[in-house]
Order: sequence, then structure tokens, then C-alpha cells
Amino acid sequence: MTRQTIGLRVAIATAALVGLLFSLPVRAETASAEQPALILNDLGTIDFPNDGAEGAQQAFLTGVKALYSFEFDEATDAFRIAQAADPDFAMAYWGEAMSYNHALWQETDPDAAHSVLNKFAPSPKARQAKTPAGIQRGLMGAVDTLFGDGDKLTRDTAYSKAMQDLHETYPDDNEVAALYSLSLLGTVRQGDSGVGRQMRAAAIAQSVFTKNPNHPGAAHFIIHALDDPEHAILALPAARTYAGIAPDAPHALHMPSHIFVQLGMWEDVVSSNIESYEAAVDIAVKNNMERGRSEFHSLSWLLYGQTQLGNFSEAKAALQLAQKTEKDSPTRRVHNGAMAMLARYVVETEKWDELADFSSEEKNYANLDLQFALGLSAAKRGDIDKAKDAASRLNALREKTEARANGAYRAKIIAVSELEVEAAIATAQNDMDTAEELLKNAVAIEATLNAPSGPPVPMKPSFEMYGEFLLAAGRTSEAAEQFAHSLMRTPNRTKSVNGLNKAKQNAMDTAALP
Repeated sequence: MTRQTIGLRVAIATAALVGLLFSLPVRAETASAEQPALILNDLGTIDFPNDGAEGAQQAFLTGVKALYSFEFDEATDAFRIAQAADPDFAMAYWGEAMSYNHALWQETDPDAAHSVLNKFAPSPKARQAKTPAGIQRGLMGAVDTLFGDGDKLTRDTAYSKAMQDLHETYPDDNEVAALYSLSLLGTVRQGDSGVGRQMRAAAIAQSVFTKNPNHPGAAHFIIHALDDPEHAILALPAARTYAGIAPDAPHALHMPSHIFVQLGMWEDVVSSNIESYEAAVDIAVKNNMERGRSEFHSLSWLLYGQTQLGNFSEAKAALQLAQKTEKDSPTRRVHNGAMAMLARYVVETEKWDELADFSSEEKNYANLDLQFALGLSAAKRGDIDKAKDAASRLNALREKTEARANGAYRAKIIAVSELEVEAAIATAQNDMDTAEELLKNAVAIEATLNAPSGPPVPMKPSFEMYGEFLLAAGRTSEAAEQFAHSLMRTPNRTKSVNGLNKAKQNAMDTAALP
């Protein structure tokens, strides 16, 4: 089966074919747990000299390329195949350990990494002695630093310094450069000020991309480094190329849409995520993998792109695909993803009645997007009690998040959503002074957040909501200012574009009055 035979390009426009993707047969040659099969092949081109046996080379290079495209499960499998082919191959153990560090998501599994490294040799000193000198030994030392002592940020920073030293020693090695670029991005956290590390990462990745235009890591890391409204245009060439470099990797098919969202290129957002979703489902079904992983990420972005085009029936079809997955695979991950997509659909389409009879259960209380949509939709319907219940749950969620280590940034996002729901309640009660004060507070908090990397976070931009409030009050110049601020953070977002145009038109109409 190929992605072309799935037919999502047709199915996504109608709910009638929703079940198609979930009745596909599992691949006949399913690999055993002891010896997984390589299922990703077309992942780009790299040059990684090493001392592994010839029989381990294909699997090793596939593993590195899968790492570069964040296909971590497939990378793990590939490196294990390389280990089986050559049990003394140092870089095969290095690679599997690296697959347990998801740098940009701050996810890590030190126990799994230590287990595989210890399988190669029982200590960092022993691993150094057993690894060939040069780049390979440097990489082995760096991964021991990555999984050494200290909290995640401390280890990420130390690892990046180790990769910097290795890059300075071997400045012409593309793989060292690519890994150093990624390590810089791995030290960035939400709320960090400045973009120095991102720009350095982009410059290093761009130098690799110039030398090897088919390098998956180079294209990928350029996109991540420049994933903001101000710099995204510089990553457009990499975005246009990356999917073609690694067409077997669902994440590579999705990543261009990061730049397309930042540039408001909605048709491209939709097509990119259709391709990524098809590929992710294909792999999940063939490998009998847990659902709701990478395919839900693409599906949620697809839904958002369709709403920006005004294709609400297609957006509903994407939502129904998620709901069908939840019915067939009712895991917590799938449930949370489906609820978030339901929330996004309701907020973007303003179909407030969709949630009129929705009863929020305890398992949904921590779902920020759902609680926000429940509160906003209830206020818009005039159901003040339900709106206040949702606002109360947002309040509790914010306080719980504030109490967590490293929860301050996330708590700000929740605070904006909480204020927006409270403002909607005040508006419904015709308390406009209170509503405006709440929206001013929301805008002030959102102004301290980084521009979103993808669909809006918070789900309803507060600048946009305040602009709509001012527009309804006839304060057109003030409304235009808020919509303009919204578009600086979320370029070409349809509601903000329409709001700004309406504010300008109303101002012109007012000026034309005798």
C-alpha cells in the first residue's frame, strides 16, 4: 500500500470515507521484536564515515537520517539492526542512545540511554577506550555528557558545549555541524529572550545545506531555527525542499508547514499536513503502533489550515477522523488530541452549539483547549453558569501549573485563556468596563509570550479578541491597532485580517459622513 492509495485527498473533504484509513491491513512482513525491519528508506543523503562493519552500514545511516527527521522509533530500530550486524560498532550504540533524547521537546529517557550505552561498555571511560579515536570518540563523549549529571537544561547546555568543541575541531564535517546545530536548538526554552542561539543554529545548518542540498538534518534544523514570524521567510527555500529530501518521514512532510503557518500560506499548510498525515497513518498501521502520535499532530494542523481557508466542512472531516481514531483506540493520548481538535474547530468556526450538550468529565479538566472552548462557547450562548464552571476549572489548572517547577510559562498561557473566558462572561452580562479590563490584562500577558510555533497558543489570540470587542463598540482605530498586533504574532490569520479590513472600512465610512 502506498500513500497515494489511501485517498485522503478525497476523503478529507467528506466524512463518508472517514473509516477508510482505519481498516488498512497490517503489513504481512511484520518484524519480530528481536529483529525489526527498516520501513523508512528515502530519507535524504548524508556522509558519516565510521568503523562499523559493512553489513551494519545501511541500518546505521538510516538510523542517523531518521534521527535528523525526528523519527525516533524508527531510528531506534535501525540502530539495533546495526548493533546486531556488528556488536562492537560504537556508533550504533551512540545512535540508539541519541534516539532517547528528543531535544526540541525536552523529552528524554536517561534509563534507556544508559542501558544501551552500558551494553556497549560499562562506563564512560570504558566507552571512550572502546570507541575509535576522532569524531566517533568525540560523539561518544558528548552523548555521555547529554545523559550525565544535572537537570535537563544543565545537561543540554553541557552537551551543546561538547558539540561546539567537536565542531571547532572538525569544522568541515557536515554531520558534526548538523548535530551541533540541533544541540543549540536543544538549549532553547519557552520564554527565552533573544534569538542568538537560533540564528547560530540556522547559520550552521545553512552551511551544511549549501554543501549538501539533500541533507535532511540541515533542512530540518533551518526550519526549526527560523520558526517565527520575523525570520520564517529565510527558511522558505528549506521548507520547499525538505519534504522532497525525506519523503518517507512523516515529520519531514509536516515540518514545511511550520514555515507556511508563519507566512500565512494556508493552501500549503493543508497540502503539507495531508501528506504527513497519510504517511504517519501508513507507518502506524504497518507497524501496529499506538495511535494519536505524529498523525494527530499533522491532523490538528490540517484542521486549522482548513479553517483559515474557510473550508469548514473539510475541517469537520479532519475532526471526525480524530474522533473515529478515538473510538477505535481510546487511549488518553488519543482522547486529549481529539478534544483539543474539537475545541479548535468550535473556536475557529464559532459553531458554539457544538458544545451545548457537552459534559466535561474529570479526565478533561486538565485539557486547556477544551476548557477554554467550553467556557467561551457557553458565554457566547448566554449560558453563564456553564461558562463560570469552565472559568473556575481554568483557574484551578493555572494555579496547579504555577505550583509546578518550570510551570510559569505554561501558566501564562492558561491565564490568557482564563481572562478571555471571564471577559466573554462579562460581555454577555453587558458589563463592558469589566470585559475591557480583562481583555487588556490578557493582551498584556500574551505580549510577554513567544509568537506561536504553529496554530495560535493561546487558542484565541487575545489581541484579536480585544480587537473584536473594540470593533463591536465602534472604536475602529483602536480595533485596527489590536488586529495589527495580532497579525504580527499570527501572520495572515483570517479573523484578524478580516477584522483589520473591517475596522479600516468602518473608519473610512465614518470619515466620509457629512
